[in-house]
This record gives sequence, structure tokens and C-alpha cells, in this order.
Amino acid sequence: MGHDTIRLSGLRLSGRHGVLDFEKQEAQPFLVDAELQVDLREAGRSDSLHDTVSYAEAADIIERIVTTDTFELIEALAETISAALLRHDRRIRAVSVTVHKPHAPLTQGFDDVAVSVHRSRAHTQQAPAVSGAEDDEASVPLRDPEQAAAFPVRSVLALGSNLGDSQTTVASAIQALEAAEGVVVISASPLARTKPVGGPANQRDYLNQVIEIETQLSPHQLLDVAQRIESEHNRAREERWGPRTLDVDIVTYAGATIDSPRLQVPHPSAAERAFVLLPWSWMDPLAILNGRGVLELAEQAADFDEVTRLSDAGEAAEE
Repeated sequence: MGHDTIRLSGLRLSGRHGVLDFEKQEAQPFLVDAELQVDLREAGRSDSLHDTVSYAEAADIIERIVTTDTFELIEALAETISAALLRHDRRIRAVSVTVHKPHAPLTQGFDDVAVSVHRSRAHTQQAPAVSGAEDDEASVPLRDPEQAAAFPVRSVLALGSNLGDSQTTVASAIQALEAAEGVVVISASPLARTKPVGGPANQRDYLNQVIEIETQLSPHQLLDVAQRIESEHNRAREERWGPRTLDVDIVTYAGATIDSPRLQVPHPSAAERAFVLLPWSWMDPLAILNGRGVLELAEQAADFDEVTRLSDAGEAAEE
């Protein structure tokens, strides 16, 4: 492949990134440059947006990370942007991202402070101990799911309940995750009421919610936390697809592929379950799973019509 590129220069954004307390409290100006290595020959022939990577979508991804996340180091901000762009579209072979911090707290006079990173799909650093991926795959295999992350990574979790006070249970589970050491809850989807998929007849509807977290826990450590929270909420594993007080499933972890005796990521059934995909798309309209848009996957799922978005987080699930 040649070195075709899509380049965005000087995106002007505000964010709360820095080591000092005031930098975390007061928005500062940041500029971001991003260069996406994409084979543009087909787009040049077809003149169709479907054959290229939308620079508008790339800009939206960068804006969301800069304006909603918080990092102490602009190195971590640049790393997170790079990983998100690589996850966004499998046609992106490599990215170069530069984060400028023109108001950096220096006593000396200066023109600019900036950090630049270059990441390719074959050597992505979005998760620790990641080996090279096949060139056309959106996720990468993780060698050791016991190894903690070298820096905070993103993970998507799906929660569900259809026994007891499900709304209170799901809210309590999210609070428990927020309180867990090494876990920060970044965002949460609206609540969804869903019809049971599989299992015994005459089950109650489920209440489902999807959250995104940031963590340095290893995948297996995160699984331990999820299972501990399930147990604390009286989860009993008696019947497959049977009613339960609480499910806490790991859907994604840093864009990696994990296949261990304890854990498979991405979650093996997530791409076919609207009760996961729809709330996820409400939380993050740009979300990608297995190289495809999460909303697109939801619309093709068999249970798409069985998922109802609750009007607000305070609406109770039906008994």
C-alpha cells in the first residue's frame, strides 16, 4: 500500500488535562493534529464517502476524548486518541497524533509544547503486552490477560437484572464499580427494558445498562471485580439464560482480543444482542465492535424490536 493520508491539522478544543489541580478543574486550550494512513485509491475512483474514512467522524472522536476525558499527561491523551482512531475503522492502517498544549504551565517564554505519537495497526500500544495483529483486523490478541495495564485503558461493560428491584440493583452495581480500586466509570448509557432472550418461559423483562470504564486492572482482575459485585448482589448461576439478580459482563477491553479459559473478549454474543448494542449506541454513537458500527449491528439483531429505551434513569422497570 502507498502512503495515502487524511490529515486534520489544528483542531481547537478545550479540555482538563494536566498534573496540577487547576488544570483538572479549569478547561485549557489544546490543539490536535491527526494523520490517518488510509489507502485512498478506491475512493479516488468511486468518489464515494463509503470508500474512505470520514474526517468528520475522526474529528468527532478526537473532540469527545479531549473534551470529556481527563488525563494528567498529554502523552496519555495522544495515546488514547490514537487507539480510538485505530479502533474506529479497520481501513486506518496507522495514525500519527500530535497534541499541542499552548498554555502549558511553564515559567519560561515558549511558543508551544507538544507530544507526537505514531501507532500502526500491527504495533498498536492501546493495551499492554499486545502482540502484532493481522493487518486487516480491528482488534489485537492479548498475550497475557493476567498482566495489568501500563496505563489506563477503556473497557465496556454490560449490566442486566430481572430479579428483585432491578433498577436499584443495577445502580448499586455501578456504584460498586466506581468504588472498586483501579476502576473509573467514564460514562453510562440510558436504561433499557428488554425481553428475555432464551432461557425459561415467563421470565420478567430485564433492565439493561452499558457503561464505559477506565482501568489499569488486567482483564482477569477486572473479571474478578465483576464477579465479586455479582456475588455481593446475590447472583446465583443455576440455569443458563435463567433469571438473575445481576449480570456484569466485560464486552470489550482496550480493543484487544482475549481468549482464555476464564474470559473471551470481545464478548462472544455481544455483536448479536440488541440489549447490549442499543444502550451502547445511545451512550456512544461512534462505537465500533468487530470493525462495524454498534448501531448498525443492533439494527440487524434478532431482538432489536424487544428493546425499549426508558425515558430517563428514574423510570422504574416493569415488575
